[in-house]
Amino acid sequence: MKITVNKNRTVTISGLTETEFYTLTGITDIADRRCFSERDEDGQWYSNDDFVLALTDEQRGALAKIGAEIRKFWE
Repeated sequence: MKITVNKNRTVTISGLTETEFYTLTGITDIADRRCFSERDEDGQWYSNDDFVLALTDEQRGALAKIGAEIRKFWE
C-alpha cells in the first residue's frame, strides 16, 4: 500500500489488495450508515456506542496493515 499526496493536494492510495480494499470500504460504509447520525452540542460528530462490525481474521490483518501505513504517513 502506498499513500501519495499529489501536487494538486489530492491523495492517492494505491497497491491495496482486494481484502484491504473491501475491509477499508466496509468499515467506511458501516461508519457512514450506523454512526455519526447526530451532531453533539459542542458541534462535533461522535460515533456513539452503536458502532458494530465483525471482521474475519483476514480482514482484521488487512485493517492492521492499513492502519500501520496510515500511521507511517502521518509520521
